[in-house]
Amino acid sequence: MVGTPDPDYRLVSEELLHSGYAFDLYSTSWVDSEGETFDRDIVRHRGAVAIVPITNDGLSVLLVRQFRTPVNDWLLELPAGLRDKEGESDVDTASRELEEEVGCVADTMEHLVTLATAVGFTDESISIYLARGLSWTERRADGVEEKLMTVENVALADVPAMVADGEIIDAKTVAGLLVARQRMAG
Repeated sequence: MVGTPDPDYRLVSEELLHSGYAFDLYSTSWVDSEGETFDRDIVRHRGAVAIVPITNDGLSVLLVRQFRTPVNDWLLELPAGLRDKEGESDVDTASRELEEEVGCVADTMEHLVTLATAVGFTDESISIYLARGLSWTERRADGVEEKLMTVENVALADVPAMVADGEIIDAKTVAGLLVARQRMAG
């Protein structure tokens, strides 16, 4: 569970409804400081990482386009992945995912931000890293969606218009790109 106990709200009970490879779904009951009880469904998530891989000229970012079953569409996103290897640090997960999805390694990985993705129903957090000093290796697609994934070079100058026009709609990608642009400008 993320966060610290709050004297105004107390978890009374929780029941595991589903356990999956990426998350567990719980039905929970809570009580507030006045004794009122309420129920919430909560997704407890392993967490994830995302990477903003900046090309060596500093002018572009490498994004991936992949099919996302929940929205039944192809999305342009930052390379990303689950924290699904026991004992692996966030930065090591980011390095592994960058090589798997894009086919490159970075000289430096700088932590940009850690986001809570959808606090109304999940404790998922995603740590986003800025990757610089890229050198090419071999892509190692992992999973059905990654087999058809493409890597696209996107000019950083085009990012705000792509977000405004709805070409980039993924929240981690929007946040990561905007924070990276700000960090690189400052």
